[in-house]
Amino acid sequence: MKQAIAYYRVSTSSQGRSGLGLDAQQSAVVSYCKANGFELVQEVIEVRSTRKYRVGLYHAMNLCREMRATLIVARLDRLGRDVEQIAGIVKSNIEIIVTDNPHANRLTIHILAAVAEDYRQRISENTKAALNAARRKGTVLGKNGKALAIANRRASEEFAKSLLPIIWKLRLKGIISVRAVAKELNRRAVPTFRGNSRWHPSTVCALLQKLKCQLT
Repeated sequence: MKQAIAYYRVSTSSQGRSGLGLDAQQSAVVSYCKANGFELVQEVIEVRSTRKYRVGLYHAMNLCREMRATLIVARLDRLGRDVEQIAGIVKSNIEIIVTDNPHANRLTIHILAAVAEDYRQRISENTKAALNAARRKGTVLGKNGKALAIANRRASEEFAKSLLPIIWKLRLKGIISVRAVAKELNRRAVPTFRGNSRWHPSTVCALLQKLKCQLT
């Protein structure tokens, strides 16, 4: 039986203690191992890692080298949040499996990381532009976050419009139910608005609501 080392990352110590986000990662990895003949020999949990300080990840990678095991993560963003990070890991001599895209090879992982980073950059730029526009109109950007909410809404609307060509193509193929659309977007590895999660019927429904005028 093939051996695997699981690597989980949560953003804060409170998430680490409460299991917020951790249960989902563990469930995904354990299910994948059981279905694909892997023996999960060790799990490494990292809390509050930074771009340069990721002791847990390096420990998991060293374990893989020593045991000739496969490194398994639930999602790509658990490995890193930018192309440079992912590239360094992919270049290592370790086999890596991402459970929400298990057929991705080293090149595909690199490409997906680049696409996700590009979407995050676009969202950031759209948010900043919306905030600047709000300031020019005299909107008071207080602690209540109303201006930020407006900026995020505008950014999500722009993101939805960018997916309009894909949605139209799916409709022409008869793929119209939210469940079928979610499945096809995941199959094509199309990033979500946040860039680090999978499509679900609920998120597709929200997307179609934003595109309602353009689709009628």
